[in-house]
Amino acid sequence: MNQRKFGAILSYVSMGINSVIGFIYIPMLLIFLSKGQFGLYQLIGSIIAYMTIMDFGLANTVTRYYSRYLAHNDNNGKENILAISTILYSIIAILVIIIGLGVLHYALPLYKNTLSLQDLQTAKIIFIIMLINLAVIIPSHIFTAVINAHERFIFARCVTISNTILQPVFVLFILNFKATVIALVLVQTLCNMFVVLVNMYYCFKKLNIKIKLHFWNQSLVKEVLIFSLFIFLAMIMDQVYWKTGQIILGAVKGTEAVAVYSIAIYLSMAYMNFSTGISSVFLPKLSEISAKTEDMTEINSIFIKTGRIQFLIMSLILSGFILYGKQFILFWVGDSFADAYLYSVILMIGLFIPLIQNTGIAILQAKNKHAFRSIIFFIIAVINVVVSIPMAKQYGGLGCAITTTICLLLGQGFIINVYYKLIGIDIIYFFKNILKMSVTIIIIFIIGYVINTHMSESTPFFFIFKIISFIFIFIFFVWKFAMNDYEKKLILNPIVKILKIRPNQ
Repeated sequence: MNQRKFGAILSYVSMGINSVIGFIYIPMLLIFLSKGQFGLYQLIGSIIAYMTIMDFGLANTVTRYYSRYLAHNDNNGKENILAISTILYSIIAILVIIIGLGVLHYALPLYKNTLSLQDLQTAKIIFIIMLINLAVIIPSHIFTAVINAHERFIFARCVTISNTILQPVFVLFILNFKATVIALVLVQTLCNMFVVLVNMYYCFKKLNIKIKLHFWNQSLVKEVLIFSLFIFLAMIMDQVYWKTGQIILGAVKGTEAVAVYSIAIYLSMAYMNFSTGISSVFLPKLSEISAKTEDMTEINSIFIKTGRIQFLIMSLILSGFILYGKQFILFWVGDSFADAYLYSVILMIGLFIPLIQNTGIAILQAKNKHAFRSIIFFIIAVINVVVSIPMAKQYGGLGCAITTTICLLLGQGFIINVYYKLIGIDIIYFFKNILKMSVTIIIIFIIGYVINTHMSESTPFFFIFKIISFIFIFIFFVWKFAMNDYEKKLILNPIVKILKIRPNQ
């Protein structure tokens, strides 16, 4: 099994582990931290998240250009792009510190009306620790980019899985002795630093990379910066969609409102990750195809194949959450977070179309045609911020969720599909595939709804039984009526290899 396939599988293993641990980890955090402290942690995390965009999209840019040099066995080109990227990242790290100090002294005091003096002091300490973490993490993306360009997805996913498992263990161990949000952030930072060291070691010792400036390629730097600019705009858009609501709510409603909305964001991000696990491993391959030919046949094939698989996965999660999500949240974090269910459903519906098409983002980046997407989404993201402020004042978290979803449907549900069509992606054939499969999904949902309404017992055991039953029903109907031979082989072939039998036996 090649690195891409196994990397995609490990991505889902990683996401499964991350989801399971997250669902255990968050309630345990709420044992050690109050709802207000948890909200404070999420609020400062959202502010810092805005500064992560100062990566400027260079990680994907390095992957793209390094992959091209790798495909042509150009060692000098590889060394040079890494050297230039290191210089650019060093400048970015300095900018992160400068801007972070500005936020610390001028932006955080704006929350004095909704935060107590003690919370404000704690927020400043948390912010400083997170800022140091960010100043180290952003330049380290160059090593992640190299690992992805070499398609060493197995190593990358194993590192992610290890960090996902061990970080919460260390955090909870320390919180058992020192139950403060400062201790939480400090342990997370140390774990992240260790991951950076592991990636550096792998790149230098196993991949034998060299960072050497052969010459200052002015035209390449210009091309890299232009390419990164539009990824940067897309990153701003992402932060606006997923962090602005918490920042606005912190200013107009307080940390408890942030805590509830952050649960909806957490669930929405987990939902998103189950889609990006497939598309994230295709950027190097798509860059290689684009470097060799302008023909869209193979690219369209990848787009439709991954889209069909993503549709089935996202349909299972969305339909299951609509049916069982409210009861799950009540079991998971308690009645005080019940509103997070409605917020989550609204956000997941808005995300559905973008998530079954996110291989398209990698296609645009590989073909250097992502500028239009970034500009349009940036404009819509600005509209999202402007409209979210009065909506948050009037309706709280519900107003933020509705505004974000409407913007998602407009930008990523409609406008981007028109653009995909214009650049040669066969979007009509894509949706024909999706509509055919949708009939089966609707039937499954109706069956699940009937079962759920007639099995109203609310014990945790019975709840788990209903979810497992729904999953088996979903798998049976999808296998029988929705999946094609290629998709069935994706599942059967690894099983056959594991069992060491031949299909004709």
